[in-house]
Amino acid sequence: MARLHSQTDARINYYAAKIAIAASAKLRVNQSENLLQPQVIRPRISFQDSFYLAKVGVGTFSNLPAQRNYLNYFLMVDTGSNLIWTQCEPCEKCFTQAQPLFPYRRSTTYELLPCNSHRLCYPNVCKDQLCSYGIRYATGQNSSGYLGRERFAFEVDGGATDSVHHIVFGCGTNQQEIEIDTTPNHINGILGIGTGGRSLVNQLGYRARGLFSYCVPRLKDIHDNIFLRFGQEANRFQQAQQVFTTRLIRGVVETYYVRLLDISIAGNRLNFPPGYFDIRHDGTGGCIIDSGSPLTALPQEAYIRVRNAVSSYFAQRQLPTIQKPGFDLCFQVTMQLDVPLPVIKFHLQNNANLVLGLGAFLRMGDAVCLALKSSGDLGGVSAIIGSLAQSDYRFLFNLVAGTVSFARENCKRNS
Repeated sequence: MARLHSQTDARINYYAAKIAIAASAKLRVNQSENLLQPQVIRPRISFQDSFYLAKVGVGTFSNLPAQRNYLNYFLMVDTGSNLIWTQCEPCEKCFTQAQPLFPYRRSTTYELLPCNSHRLCYPNVCKDQLCSYGIRYATGQNSSGYLGRERFAFEVDGGATDSVHHIVFGCGTNQQEIEIDTTPNHINGILGIGTGGRSLVNQLGYRARGLFSYCVPRLKDIHDNIFLRFGQEANRFQQAQQVFTTRLIRGVVETYYVRLLDISIAGNRLNFPPGYFDIRHDGTGGCIIDSGSPLTALPQEAYIRVRNAVSSYFAQRQLPTIQKPGFDLCFQVTMQLDVPLPVIKFHLQNNANLVLGLGAFLRMGDAVCLALKSSGDLGGVSAIIGSLAQSDYRFLFNLVAGTVSFARENCKRNS
């Protein structure tokens, strides 16, 4: 459970650092460079710890069968970043992974990019006269290497494969301070799907139509059919579902900001002042939807008020508190959990109410613990809606309309 906190802390620090050094340059995507037109872009999602991993085929290799002449890699789905990168050989320093490093020199479709030759190159960030990149997180973790263009393959039904060429991504040859405890480790890099030009959703252009969705179950199983869906099939809402839609807000970080108006606990509004969670003039503040943060984080004052309201709810039902490592507030419960959990509701703009439900709590043996934490005073975002709070919902992001929609769904049913 300490890992959930460290992952969330890393995200809080990451956003604080991104806001502090945010560049003003914005990138636009030329959609004409992708050569093929796949009808279905639907990478399968698997899980490692609290991370979502997308299965993506990369490259073209003459020594492999024509039907599967690429290598599969598992990239962490990240709505909070834009660059796609995976570890490549030869590697100066890489973290341990189960799959072999990507051998870009052997791929017949890989292209290195001369310095400043492509709109997605980082301006004047070059090594050996080639476009390169370097990402450093506030926690000291970093990845660096070269930018190149490559074919990405997406497996679909019936064994068929659709490919998109000329996807710009990073070949990571030096990863520092990135430690992954799980063995075997299947994380090979990052699949950035933020709002910036380097993200997969924007590089896919008219194939994605600025649309993607995911639906992740709270209780995960290796046999689940879970997909990250782009384009025409991203909108899978059914008529019977109650769908909420709220507007995306432009912020300093190229990610998915929404306007959080208030929070209620067990039907009681906490009545935060108007604009409490809004983006401030210096770019700090705001509320984001983040697939890379397990826990939901709130400013210290807001977190204390939520924690006190939850504590009062359980105290009225005479549930004793109990200490659990890594958690601020836990209550002793029976195996049957006879006492109903309080409904924690985030009130978003346009009457879009996100009910956290079980996503606000974690069961820890004989206890149930609040799965929220303080984001502290790091100068970053005000609130992060983490992956646990998103579980058992379908989230549909529409970059063209500037909206995000969500609805309760059984995410184990061919999602």
